Amino acid sequence: MMRKAVRLGSCLAVALTVSGCQDSVTAPPVVRGTPSTTRSLASAVPQGTTLDLGRLALPSTWSSDGYLRDVVRGVIDPGDYVCPPTTEVVSWLIQEATPILTQEPAVFQLLFINLLADLIPSYEAALFQTSDTPQSFGYNGEYTRVLLKAERDVKRFWDIDPDDIQLVAAHGTVLLDVDRTARTYQLLFGLDAATARAIAELVRDVILQSQTLEGGNHPLFTFNAFAFPGGLTGQKIVMGDGVLAGFEAVGLADVAPTAIYAHEYAHHVQFQKDYFSDPFATTGSEAEQTRYTELMADAMAAYYLTHKRGATMNAKRVEQFLQLYFQLGDCNFASSGHHGTPNQRLAATRFGFALADQAQKQGHILTADQFHALFVAVYPQLIAPDAP
Repeated sequence: MMRKAVRLGSCLAVALTVSGCQDSVTAPPVVRGTPSTTRSLASAVPQGTTLDLGRLALPSTWSSDGYLRDVVRGVIDPGDYVCPPTTEVVSWLIQEATPILTQEPAVFQLLFINLLADLIPSYEAALFQTSDTPQSFGYNGEYTRVLLKAERDVKRFWDIDPDDIQLVAAHGTVLLDVDRTARTYQLLFGLDAATARAIAELVRDVILQSQTLEGGNHPLFTFNAFAFPGGLTGQKIVMGDGVLAGFEAVGLADVAPTAIYAHEYAHHVQFQKDYFSDPFATTGSEAEQTRYTELMADAMAAYYLTHKRGATMNAKRVEQFLQLYFQLGDCNFASSGHHGTPNQRLAATRFGFALADQAQKQGHILTADQFHALFVAVYPQLIAPDAP
């Protein structure tokens, strides 16, 4: 969901944060090593293999719905906005990260800080996978059917060209495939082939011997969803296993996959309609610019999900959907990945729901430009201070 995806990741260093599908890759067996073996591997990092996020030379318009690496480093201003200290899904993610942080800190340092391995699954999917590659969604493919249906239905709803927008999956288990991991490291960081392969082999070996990373099926690797506008990657939506698992854990499995896809597709509406060039999207701080496009995508998703000719969710499911976006709000006002506060995201989704409700009798679908004009008019009210 963020305009700047260069610093994305699900790394929880401070307090938080595919080619193909799982059934198209035969993963090596997960062999658990002893902590001492893992520490030995971690200490064997060749000199010079600590990677720098600043070396990523990627388009600034890539949009991600994952947590930023600096998600808890932003400046929180509780004076103007209601900012809960955490939310249910964030608490779940922290709980999932705690074992590796406490039991295998050297592994965490190596994979998530030095080698940025949590970037690889999503970028591998974006750079090398296509809709022609067999895809599955969820650790066991449990969300494949619902997401493929969401893809078909959302593409029919909005008046943009859907033909080249591809849905692909990000799986942490790709890190067990040295070839795929190496080519992604090589392209992302401009490494030579030998160095990229050495890093990929080290990542694989550490994950296989880790006591906490579940052979790659850990949400820290894939708590992300992306919209990629084209160019090097092609027009894609990348859906991570970890983000789907997170919302299943908090009881939103029936709503989250479709809601997240609808939000990501809204970014493609923005790309094709050039809404990223709007005044609200190009003035102010990076956080303010990102907040604008994210809240618009929230509203567009809500409009689709509750429209008679969209997902036609009932009132109970709409409330679940609103809760989904409430949980992903943040108060990182100094972060380029700021998505809006929980209450702002809730307000944006309710705006979209109200528009859909007005259209129920005649079944009319607004064009993207009509929706956009209405959203721009109400946007100042959506972001108004809400603290008592």
